[in-house]
Amino acid sequence: MNQDENSPWQYKPDEAIASTEQPEETSSQPAPTPERSSSSISWQAAEFIEHHHSAGWYGGLLLITAAITAVVYLTTKDYFATGTIVIVGIITGVFAGHKPARVQYEVSSSGLKINDRNYPYSSFKSFSVFQEGPMSSINLFPLKRFMPPISAYFEPGGEKKVADAISNYLPYEERKLDVVDRLARRLHL
Repeated sequence: MNQDENSPWQYKPDEAIASTEQPEETSSQPAPTPERSSSSISWQAAEFIEHHHSAGWYGGLLLITAAITAVVYLTTKDYFATGTIVIVGIITGVFAGHKPARVQYEVSSSGLKINDRNYPYSSFKSFSVFQEGPMSSINLFPLKRFMPPISAYFEPGGEKKVADAISNYLPYEERKLDVVDRLARRLHL
């Protein structure tokens, strides 16, 4: 292995880090850091907004599922597609009847913690606040393309405190609900 004697880099196998022959800069002043709150904010809220569904709502779901199933079967004669629509109808009914659990949320300097799972701010590009009926939510929008947004719900009146805390780490972005979220709200899912 040839080593260029003019190179400032030297390989030292006993040390974990490559070093240079340039002197280290020492400074009496620490590097400036952005103003961030060291305290954390925690609260409990439902994991999603609960909608009460009557027997008529479930009957409508059954009729719509049956109609779509019939149309798909008559046009395609495909059992797989027909079965998939029936399964999606069943899953929708089960999901609509699911009651939300109480979740512990915490906003701190390390990220958003939902129960025992921590979501670091470095995984997100921005956040938005949405008013959803009697509750509000903060949605964190991820950097990764196929990761869904993370939502944190809270009671009315707490949004300013939570949004101010998160704004120390992520930029606020005014957004509107996407098509899927608007449809879910309209169907009260």
